[in-house]
Amino acid sequence: LIRSINDPEHPLTLEELNVVEQVRVKVNDAESTVSVEFTPTIPHCSMATLIGLSIKVKLIRSLPDRFKLDVHITPGTHVSEHAGN
Repeated sequence: LIRSINDPEHPLTLEELNVVEQVRVKVNDAESTVSVEFTPTIPHCSMATLIGLSIKVKLIRSLPDRFKLDVHITPGTHVSEHAGN
């Protein structure tokens, strides 16, 4: 669902830029939860918040309402990860 989202600054998808990876997506159908960690292309990426919001909106629009979503920056990969998370 999210790998085809286009990066706001590059003509590539989030998957092509390794911003999102399958190993960083956790789906628990029994508990109705989805957790996504994404890694900005650079530690001071100004678009990190927009990328996270794009991922969350795509999931909200694609998944049943019962799912609780957690989208956050991979720890240690962005200078202001605590503000974004």
